Amino acid sequence: MALNSWQFLLFASAAVLIVPIFTGGARAVVFLAFNAVFIWSYWGPESLPYAVGYGLTGYLAARLVQGRGTVVLVASVALLSIAFVYMRGYQLGGQADAGGPGTANALAFVGLSFLFFKMIHVVVDSWSGTLGHLSIRHYANYCLSFTTVLMGPIERYQDFVAQSDGQAPRTFEVNLDGVNRVLRGLLKAFVLAPFVAPYALKHGLPIETLEGGDLLLRTYAFYAFLYLDFSGYCDIVIGIASLMGHRLPENFNFPFLSRNVSEYWLRVHRSLTLWLTDYIFTPTYRWALGSGGLGAHGFLALAGSLMLTMIVAGVWHGTTLNFAAFGLVHGAALVAVRGYEHIMVAQLGRARLRRFEERPGVKIAAIFLTYNFTSLAYVFFALDLDEGIRVLERLATTVGGLRS
Repeated sequence: MALNSWQFLLFASAAVLIVPIFTGGARAVVFLAFNAVFIWSYWGPESLPYAVGYGLTGYLAARLVQGRGTVVLVASVALLSIAFVYMRGYQLGGQADAGGPGTANALAFVGLSFLFFKMIHVVVDSWSGTLGHLSIRHYANYCLSFTTVLMGPIERYQDFVAQSDGQAPRTFEVNLDGVNRVLRGLLKAFVLAPFVAPYALKHGLPIETLEGGDLLLRTYAFYAFLYLDFSGYCDIVIGIASLMGHRLPENFNFPFLSRNVSEYWLRVHRSLTLWLTDYIFTPTYRWALGSGGLGAHGFLALAGSLMLTMIVAGVWHGTTLNFAAFGLVHGAALVAVRGYEHIMVAQLGRARLRRFEERPGVKIAAIFLTYNFTSLAYVFFALDLDEGIRVLERLATTVGGLRS
């Protein structure tokens, strides 16, 4: 059941009409039935046992860690992480083989990355005592909700449960906003994104013979395509969930208007950024500050935590070395932003720096630089490592030729 098919539109329409009729436990059961139908149609009998088995392992781990020590938590997270790495089939030495064995394809089912992060969140929060009651019914719907199971947004379990009984009032304005959101998403993902796609970077381009300007435009086009495709999908599922009386977290807020890379990550895939902050950056930074070596050097602790967080973000997106490079360059940019802020605050003070950054010319320059950096960084998202480096070298040569 493809997301751009009439079957999915009929399925989603049925869910919007039927699920809100029920409340409480009955609603959860009906919603679970819709999720099961969607999962079966999308993953099929080959991948379904692995997905269900992995999800149940996460549930058992979350129950196991309750009231127990850190060792049990670390072992549970490690087990889920090792299983994730195995199922994803990482090939950091080269390009992923999309046509691999059937078992490998079944293990690496669509949505595995999002399921993994959801389960880690549930396990950690269950261990810390902030999760509340862990119901298998709510857990199954949370993990397998057809609105978020494939590509997010990454909702927190607590927020999901708080809205799961269907008691929130649905006004005409809310329903109208939901319909508009779905229509906007369909326009982005299935009209505009396919229109831009032929002009975007892709594997196999004659990089050395393309004009530098054409290569740069293709780099910009890939950024536009990725934004339209992913934000369009998010608009669709957020609108569908809203029509069922459930508000999903936002993922996008005009990322191309960001004034630095730190702001960019709060505007693009925001639910992922918040997850990474809570479960990777914050504990790593806290540990680094408390350690004997890095603890005496606050900026080094910050830099190391940022780099680790963004490398995790990169390899979470894909299984080959170019995704690690994607995370690495973003991590370096975040360290540079924090270093710039540290120096400028020391020189100007926070008040004067804030006034300086609010100047129209400064804001325009910051947006321009950030847009170009993030566009160029997506080279490692679109291409394998060798092709990405060749594109950047070709662009650098072009710029150098223009200056001379």
